[in-house]
Amino acid sequence: MLTSRRSPKNTATKVSLTPARRDILLSGLACVALIMAAFYWIQNIELPRSTSQRVAAVTSDIADKEKRVLDDLLAGIGERVTAQSSKPDIIAAFDQRDAAALSKEALDLRRSFPAATDSKLIRIGPQGIADESTETKRLRNHIEIDMLRKAIDSQQLIIEAYQHDKRWLISLLQVAGDQGAIIVSFDAEFFARILRNIAGNSVSNQLVQRYKGSENVVIAANGQQYKQYMVSRALTIPGWSLEVFPQQVTVNALTIDSTLIWLVCLLCLALITASHSIFFLRASAAPLRKALSNESTASPDIPDIDSLMGKDKTVEKKPLQSQHGGRFDPTADLRPPLPEAKPLTPKKTASKPDKPAPQSSAKEPTADTPPPNRRNCFRAYDIRGIADRDLDSDYCRHIGRALGSEALARGQQKILLGRDGRESSPRIREALIEGLLSCGVDVVDLGLIATPMLHFACHDLNIGNAVMITGSHNPAEYNGMKMLLGFESLSSEEIQALADRVAEQRYEQGEGQLSSDSIEQRYIDRICGDVVIAQTLKVVIDAGNGATSNIAVPLFEELGCEVTPLFCEVDGRFPNRNPDPTIPENLDALAAAVAEQGADIGIAFDGDGDRVAVVSASGRRPRADQLLMVLADDIVSRNPGCEVLFDVKCSRLLGQLVLDRGGRPVMWKCGHSHMKRKIASSDALLAGEFSGHIFFKERWYGFDDGLYAAARLLEALTLAGTTLDEELVSYPKLFSSPEILLPVDDERKFDVVNAFAQQNDFRDAKLIDIDGLRYEFRNGWGLLRASNTGPAITLRFEAESEAALDGIRESFAQTLAKIDPNLADSL
Repeated sequence: MLTSRRSPKNTATKVSLTPARRDILLSGLACVALIMAAFYWIQNIELPRSTSQRVAAVTSDIADKEKRVLDDLLAGIGERVTAQSSKPDIIAAFDQRDAAALSKEALDLRRSFPAATDSKLIRIGPQGIADESTETKRLRNHIEIDMLRKAIDSQQLIIEAYQHDKRWLISLLQVAGDQGAIIVSFDAEFFARILRNIAGNSVSNQLVQRYKGSENVVIAANGQQYKQYMVSRALTIPGWSLEVFPQQVTVNALTIDSTLIWLVCLLCLALITASHSIFFLRASAAPLRKALSNESTASPDIPDIDSLMGKDKTVEKKPLQSQHGGRFDPTADLRPPLPEAKPLTPKKTASKPDKPAPQSSAKEPTADTPPPNRRNCFRAYDIRGIADRDLDSDYCRHIGRALGSEALARGQQKILLGRDGRESSPRIREALIEGLLSCGVDVVDLGLIATPMLHFACHDLNIGNAVMITGSHNPAEYNGMKMLLGFESLSSEEIQALADRVAEQRYEQGEGQLSSDSIEQRYIDRICGDVVIAQTLKVVIDAGNGATSNIAVPLFEELGCEVTPLFCEVDGRFPNRNPDPTIPENLDALAAAVAEQGADIGIAFDGDGDRVAVVSASGRRPRADQLLMVLADDIVSRNPGCEVLFDVKCSRLLGQLVLDRGGRPVMWKCGHSHMKRKIASSDALLAGEFSGHIFFKERWYGFDDGLYAAARLLEALTLAGTTLDEELVSYPKLFSSPEILLPVDDERKFDVVNAFAQQNDFRDAKLIDIDGLRYEFRNGWGLLRASNTGPAITLRFEAESEAALDGIRESFAQTLAKIDPNLADSL
């Protein structure tokens, strides 16, 4: 017995499964089994059940919204048909069988329903059936004849869906007096498009009509792979139902990723395995330690248990407790020693080389008189200045030659040209064309148009180079140029490189060709083919005598609105209001017209049409970030997980709303050029600036377009069955300041911003410095940045209370006082 105990090898082989070791082993197996069972339950039972509930809830919400919109839309169209059938002029034309009057009323009827496939006046014959005379159009099939009989018998509006020429039509028929009837027909695709606009690709819709035991699919669903989640809603029209099927994108968005659960499970298994292994080893070593220590004094040749465990006996024994609160730590003796700490060496970041100046294959500089130094006109987003002082004809020729040479250097041969209605624009146009043509660049002149129409023309004509002569929202004496090359707006460094080319007269020479084109009707048709306004709205359009004067009224009339024009005559002097509609007092006349006309909404555009402002029926004048909340509410609900961009001036409520709706808010730099490039390179479907520029990449091209943004706003409101006032009231409220401009020289404004960053004492604030300095406090935020468009710094503040707003503003003023007391006094 002593012999075996004196042999470490024999001792190790005789270790038996003691009760302690058995309990540890059973405990470990039980823990592993419990974890695996819990994981199986979560993975195969709880997650699918949760996903099913989430998908069903979202699908049900969408179905409720779509049912409400369809019911309201059909009811609204029905009311309009009934109103037309009650018009005295139509009834009199039927009674008198006046062919000329019937023809006129038929034309008015078509104008009243611009989205309809067909609208007809039907004269009823003596026998109570449709008269086959040529004075009115005829019914197409027995279903329309049956609808007429039902309408005569019931004197009620009849709505039915049926096939004609291999397509489904939805028609509404109402008698008009005793001698006639009105029938208005819509392609079922019109309603399908509305449903798609409500929910995007998150669901697929099916409209079913059941009649006398038969069932017809009027609008077919694109996909029914998730039939188990299908939600059906009965419409107000007897026999009609809407069936809603969730699509893959919705299921994917609502399915919880199990990767984290797998990781947690593996981590738990690893911890249990490691901890029980440690306990098992220590339980195995304890009997040996005790037995061998009893024999060590009598048998000096028996090795120490520390030797058996590979420990150095010279190491001082430590008490069996951890360094953390004196509690027992079973792993204390098994931890390897920590490596010696090494000093951290900061990584060296390779500095990026300066961007080389654009190279040109230009010939030797011409012998022209050197142009004056007017680099102050070359701004961050465009070229801009007082027209008669900074942009004389000779200097505009130099700009044309520089822009044409830059286009050729990039391999571009053709440039689109547009202009606004300012009095200086025709002169600048002539000089600019002369400069462009002298380089060998071809010019396509589109005439007097709005800036977004020029952007649209780039995509429609597939010519990605353009220059727009416009002073934008600036007063009448200003003018300038917005430029695109390769479908990208020039900005910052590229515009400064253009100034360098002018200063050095690095111009190409050649002989370009001048042609002209018209884009107006194609632009209107494109928007009308995309936007659906679900009910007739009374709209006042304030073009401010700007470039949208000739396009805004026909566009919104084509969309089905009743339009009252205001300042819709082009006048480059802007005699009625300042071209900037984002200044509240510039909307006084529009607000008065909305109230006088009893309109649903008023819409105002800036001088070149890329910015929009609105007035609600009650006179509210929401800021652009509030309009973005309405639009984001619509877009994110149809595109879960999409990004929404907004600039640093916008309210924090906008980002919170996007998060609440399931989207991803992204704050970005101010400036339409910066925003266009960001939306093009990201997954964002909507972007906007506090200055009124709004960008859509859902169903549109990603550039700022006040006309299209206004149309989408009306679509969002009518599809949701709400008004702008109701939407604005439903959102939370914060106290905010307008944008504040403090004059500072261009050479000094960035120094002021840098000094502010160094001298403020905002320890409890989070700094966002993507564009200027935005300090986020617990109860609000403040912004200070250098203007990119003029010699000024801009500030804006927002807070949860007036006291908090005043406090943040005062803290900014105190910091500015250290830099320049005059600036603090202005604030």
